[in-house]
Amino acid sequence: MARPRSPGRDKARQLWLESGKSRLLKSIAEELQVSEEQVRKWKNQDKWDLVTLPNGNGNVTKQKGAQPGNKNASGHGAPKKNNNAEKHGLFRKYLPKETFSIIAEMPADPLEIVWHEIQIQYAAIIRSQQIMYVKDRDDKTIEKVEEKSGNVYGESWEVQQAWDKQASFLKAQSTAITALKNMIKDYLELEGAPKADAKEQAKDWKTAIIEISKRRKEKADGRPDECP
Repeated sequence: MARPRSPGRDKARQLWLESGKSRLLKSIAEELQVSEEQVRKWKNQDKWDLVTLPNGNGNVTKQKGAQPGNKNASGHGAPKKNNNAEKHGLFRKYLPKETFSIIAEMPADPLEIVWHEIQIQYAAIIRSQQIMYVKDRDDKTIEKVEEKSGNVYGESWEVQQAWDKQASFLKAQSTAITALKNMIKDYLELEGAPKADAKEQAKDWKTAIIEISKRRKEKADGRPDECP
């Protein structure tokens, strides 16, 4: 039997749309007293980004402001030197919309940021197996890199022998794994492990990732807000 739909799920979507799709997920999570990760999960599952707002200014509902000349709000605005509006102002001004959207939705928890980095790096290592695959010792790559015309005709070709490609792959793989180990070490330190212990655990990076995943799952399963 399916679990009942959480009332906070629709409320979170409503709050985000009413802000013109600009409110931070962290802020919504704090208001609803759920985890930021849960709000991001709802956002992805319900495809909030595909919702078209009813007007061009990005607002779902209009709120009435004070009448002209009304001074009730005087003295109740943001405190002096408040930088709420400036927090993402520079990003909004110069960065592409997609880039700013990524920054706005990045988790505030350092552990979550490092975990995302670990996942991306691990995925890149796995993907490289296919891209840099060398079939056998006869797997040679020949590619034209230059062609001249006019008074002088000529062509330049680049030849990569199988052993050259394999050596490049092993070097790249070693560099990528070293970077992954450093990310795992940073994560373990953020969890509270001493630097020496974190460094030692990161050496066996596969086991470290498995153990981290187990701890994260146990933590998520214990959250009351992890419902549909």
